[in-house]
Amino acid sequence: MVEDLTILIANLGRLEHLCPCLKSLFDTASGEASLRVIVGFNFAGESDTPRALACDFPQVEQFRAPMKLGYCRAYNQLMGRSTGRYALLLDDDTILHTDTIDGMVRFMDAHPEVGIAGCRTTNPDGSYQKTTALMYNLGTEIINAVRPAAFWNDGIDESVTSWKSVGWLNGHFLVVRAQVIEEVGVLDEHYYTFQCEADWCLRIRRAGWKVAYVPDVEVTHIGGAHSVASSVKTYSNLVRSHINRYYFIRKHYGDAAMHAFRLIMSIGATLRLLTYAAVWLLRPDRGSEAAPKVQAYWKIVLLGAAARPEDLPNDLRRENEVASTWP
Repeated sequence: MVEDLTILIANLGRLEHLCPCLKSLFDTASGEASLRVIVGFNFAGESDTPRALACDFPQVEQFRAPMKLGYCRAYNQLMGRSTGRYALLLDDDTILHTDTIDGMVRFMDAHPEVGIAGCRTTNPDGSYQKTTALMYNLGTEIINAVRPAAFWNDGIDESVTSWKSVGWLNGHFLVVRAQVIEEVGVLDEHYYTFQCEADWCLRIRRAGWKVAYVPDVEVTHIGGAHSVASSVKTYSNLVRSHINRYYFIRKHYGDAAMHAFRLIMSIGATLRLLTYAAVWLLRPDRGSEAAPKVQAYWKIVLLGAAARPEDLPNDLRRENEVASTWP
């Protein structure tokens, strides 16, 4: 018998967040919706984590990859094992609240036009965490060039009280119909991570489905602050996220838009380069923060003149970005 929801969690071999996540899941599940839970471990080397998880949560299915796969490849392989009417892509540092699971299943059942949905998210201190974002396009990129992270629009949906269609959703909690996965496909693995949720949501919307934010269902996301703050990203993450946006613009809007985007991106990167260079020179106490940003934004400025700025350079290519599957 097909379950209502297959819950998919990718993990790097650490239990400090995974165990509280699973405990919250099973503590709050009422039985109204039938569940299957799959954890995909992806890490190099040996670890007692899978064995410990089997002792504490024997009802959870496990799979193991021998290396870190990245968000897209890990969840794509887990979605290949999903058998439910819906799949939930769930970060392991997420705490579910009462009625999170049942509420989302009820919502999806009541709204057959919705292909993918997310919910209200809070930080550990109870404050609102930005969950929805404006879709990437030339208009939003122009705004972002002068105001970093403008896609998140400073929490535009914080005060929303009823569900609404949105541009795209943060990937820590995504409920998607099995029918949508079959029709639209899974995540684009070119991204590894960053911008993959926007790409997926746009493809789902163009296939005729709605992308929904459901504020009366709630989760807590422990590590979510990094998702919207470019100031905490590393050199490689910053460069990679900009390369991914070049890929996104060319893929969805064509070559002409991508060439216009070169100018927009170059202006934004130059402004940030000058800002962090000033910080590096004038604020020695922030030098360790500013130096990698200067390096990253100089690299991003140079991307504007590259023949194919959406191609990942070899120095940023991870060794584990090779074909790999769980047995």
